[in-house]
Amino acid sequence: MRHSLQIRTGQLGDADRLAVLAIQVWLHTDCTHGINSEVAQYVLSELTVERFSARPIEPESHILVAECNEWLVGYAAVKFGASCPSGARSTAELQTLYVQEHFVGRGVGRSLLMAAEAKARGQSASPLWLTVNAQNARAIAFYARQGYSQVGTTHVVLGQGRYENHVLIGADT
Repeated sequence: MRHSLQIRTGQLGDADRLAVLAIQVWLHTDCTHGINSEVAQYVLSELTVERFSARPIEPESHILVAECNEWLVGYAAVKFGASCPSGARSTAELQTLYVQEHFVGRGVGRSLLMAAEAKARGQSASPLWLTVNAQNARAIAFYARQGYSQVGTTHVVLGQGRYENHVLIGADT
């Protein structure tokens, strides 16, 4: 079967699929030790259809959706007006770039990232910055191949846990 990839702006009707994809990818990449109460509470409170329904109407947010033969296979979320925690001069954050595992390595992530970078250049005239779990070697390698470099470290607090994240920034273009 031939795969026809399309990148488009997210819509309100995508909320249910975005929530399911976010849960699937987040659990697969960030919960490599299993699921505890803090993880369960985070998923049930943050990765919800209601939260994804609000995002397309938030003026500082932009969602890009990747579809393959009309099936949602990935998405990217960009937030404008978000200061980089390392002090770098960027205000466009790539909050999320998720690709369903079956589509990793097929150019979906790169296509979403390129669309997000174009949106950031057009709206804020600055490169994207992002945080990535310091244990996620595959994602770190992906961003390095795309020209991103580490400019700092930050931590995500989830319940009693504190998890190291690298702060990365794209090249100025």
